[in-house]
Amino acid sequence: MRRMSEVQSIQAHGSKMMTLTSQDRTDLYFSSLPGQGVIYNVIVRDPKWNTSAAYVPVHTYACSLSALVNNCYTFRRLSTKIFFSNLACLGLFICFLGHRFWKTGLFFNGFIFTAFFFFIVITKTLAISYDATLGLTATAGIIGALLLVGSWWLFGLVIPCMLIVGAVLGALVSSSLFFTPVGDYRIFQDDAVFWVTFTCVALVIPVVFVCCPRVLNILTCAVVGSYTIVLVTACYIYTSLSYIGIDLLRRILNEDFNRTYTSVPFQPNDIILLAVWTMLALGGITVQLRRERHEAPFPPHPYRLWKRERERRVTNVLDPSHHVPPLRERILNQLSQIKDLFQKEQAAGERTPLLL
Repeated sequence: MRRMSEVQSIQAHGSKMMTLTSQDRTDLYFSSLPGQGVIYNVIVRDPKWNTSAAYVPVHTYACSLSALVNNCYTFRRLSTKIFFSNLACLGLFICFLGHRFWKTGLFFNGFIFTAFFFFIVITKTLAISYDATLGLTATAGIIGALLLVGSWWLFGLVIPCMLIVGAVLGALVSSSLFFTPVGDYRIFQDDAVFWVTFTCVALVIPVVFVCCPRVLNILTCAVVGSYTIVLVTACYIYTSLSYIGIDLLRRILNEDFNRTYTSVPFQPNDIILLAVWTMLALGGITVQLRRERHEAPFPPHPYRLWKRERERRVTNVLDPSHHVPPLRERILNQLSQIKDLFQKEQAAGERTPLLL
């Protein structure tokens, strides 16, 4: 507080956010980070006499330090930890083996795409608790991911699936751009300008890589999969990198967030996490590119293979699978074997039948 009380000290230790003239409105909005202490102050200048003075500083942690519940130490819910811990485990697997296990990577990206959309819809339409919202979001994400994998299994179309995968990576890249000081430009306080710019940046990714979908899938799996490590870390220790995605949700869900300045402090733990994120992403890209360089770009159409295999079994009588008994007969045979386990075993020895 002492460093933010005098003009020279404020200029040395603070970050300048905005300059207002006498004609500008004096109300400003800042993005609050629960648990992160911030001190605000205002310096007033007199251009005629070339003098300046500082207001009384104010501070906030965006949470209560004395409350028994929902204080600065208990705002991280158990449901959030469970949700992002499971997502991070899958994301770390996808980071290095996402393209190798194509359907698993498709499920991962489909889950993120669907869960993000339904979290917004549920929050805006239903007045339920956060835990219930997160549970419904996870359920909707799983259903959407299964539908995406099922559509690939049935139709085998790569490009539509890659549009969704590219949209996930594009949204993360666009959110990262607006997480930088670029997002604080006054022009982006206009919703139309912001969303047009955001959409254009997000669509650049799938458009650029439409000719090489395998590279797009590898990039998405590595970058998005490694970012889940950042999200799960934010459930236990503070990091401003988690607000790359949170600020996008705030912009959608909060009406006045367009006038909010989203600059956040970049601290040593953020630098460490950024380095970890970068190394994981680069490692995942390198491993997958080397592993898949001599492989087919994508697996063959599953439904077509299944249909061809079924026709082959029907027509080829020399195939052992052609002579497999029907399902009902196999079940009855298994039941009869189980029944034999409970029958009394007959005494061993030679027996002579009685002839009359």
